[in-house]
Amino acid sequence: MKNIIFYLKYLGLFIIFIIAISIIFSLINLTGINSSLINKLGVIITGISFFIISALASKNHDSKGYLMGIKLSLIFIILMVIINLILFKSSFNIGRFIYYIILIASAILGGSFGKNLKKKN
Repeated sequence: MKNIIFYLKYLGLFIIFIIAISIIFSLINLTGINSSLINKLGVIITGISFFIISALASKNHDSKGYLMGIKLSLIFIILMVIINLILFKSSFNIGRFIYYIILIASAILGGSFGKNLKKKN
């Protein structure tokens, strides 16, 4: 039960990040900036959010950092895939697969960074 609450806490943090990113990009889109630039910026900021959340989670957990990054990224990506398939009816293609690999790599790096941050304190 303790692990479920731990993962739900970071899932909630992830959802807050995604909502904040969506609001910010919606406002930026109103300014007339090129949409391809906004899409690239969205990938970068989502990767940064995966990095930050995995770093925070691995700092506060006893397991290995890269394993925590993999666990959290898989939970987040499964949630994103379900939302994309149900709500937006978007297809799964090679570009989306590469996007998910980038997010997993970002989470693994964040988990390793967070575990090393814990050791320095």
